[in-house]
Amino acid sequence: NPGGDGSPGPVSGAGGGGGASAAGANGSTPGNGGNGGNGLASSITNSPVTRGGGGGAGTYSQGGASTNAGCGGTGGGGDGTPQPGSAGQNGTAGCAETGGGGGGGSASPGCSGNGGAGGPGLVIVRGPSTISFSVAPGTNTVATLPAPEGSYKVATFTISGTLTVS
Repeated sequence: NPGGDGSPGPVSGAGGGGGASAAGANGSTPGNGGNGGNGLASSITNSPVTRGGGGGAGTYSQGGASTNAGCGGTGGGGDGTPQPGSAGQNGTAGCAETGGGGGGGSASPGCSGNGGAGGPGLVIVRGPSTISFSVAPGTNTVATLPAPEGSYKVATFTISGTLTVS
């Protein structure tokens, strides 16, 4: 989803990053960063988990005025940082294994903070329990989970790897 729009002015807030289920919120004057859009819930592993939240916006201030950063969207979005005075601050990273966006950094004339890194994602593959899954390398996992219609297999990849289905 799209990110929000920033606000103009000497004390401004950027727009929040878009999330998997919602757009980022607009920034507003004076100096309010927009919140990140919310992620999307999935129950592929038998429990609802929300992933893909947008990062919260950072802010910009001339003259050290107080600002309010945007919060990361549900689903792992990182928070933006407010402009605390004369130095820029880095945004927070998105949460691991969520694919959440990093939060925006803050800035003032001559000083700027970096945006936070996006949260590493993951890949989940689900299939019937009657087939065999194997993964490589071994840090990726395979589990058999119960379901109302019978059990199923889930392969979870947190790093690059190979899935063999037989």
